[in-house]
Amino acid sequence: MVHPANLWKRPLLLGILVTLVGFAFFNWKQQWNGLDLTVAPDLLLGKLTPLILASAFIERAVEILISPWRDTQANKLARLVAAVQARPIDPTTPIQNAQNAADLLVAQEALADYRGETQRYAFAVGFVLSFCAAVAGVRSHWPFLTHPDAFEHLSAGQQVFFRNFDVLVTTALLAGGADGFHAIISAVTSYLPKNANAGN
Repeated sequence: MVHPANLWKRPLLLGILVTLVGFAFFNWKQQWNGLDLTVAPDLLLGKLTPLILASAFIERAVEILISPWRDTQANKLARLVAAVQARPIDPTTPIQNAQNAADLLVAQEALADYRGETQRYAFAVGFVLSFCAAVAGVRSHWPFLTHPDAFEHLSAGQQVFFRNFDVLVTTALLAGGADGFHAIISAVTSYLPKNANAGN
């Protein structure tokens, strides 16, 4: 049996438990009907363009906000790595060569750790900005509703849940950067025509 304190260290098990609880609650209480979503390959780019632009703007904003505070130290660490790499290798001094290799490893690890910390800061800032954009109305699923007017006839609970789900997914997508949207467009535009041809 997994101790509750160790459950957070097992994300797969935690995800399965949360999903099972969600299924149980859905079948017991909600039982909402599905939403009618339409994805047309020729309209996909137009529908995703606001998300792509917002993601690109957020990436640039994060870079502007983070760079002044993090670039200076990163440059210092990069120069240190370059300086260690530039040390001459003398076959007659194996001890010194081993020390140089150890120094290079330490310098590279310090630079990698600093860059990793910077990425975490950048993700945190990007996540906040992405959430703000999603709340403001830049959404991933809403544009694909076949009949947006029909949404108003859903129960209040389903409307609230859909909006929150849309904001959550949009936040994650925007925080992931614009490259992810290009991958989505490429995957959908290459997948749908193949299946359309297979059905003929």
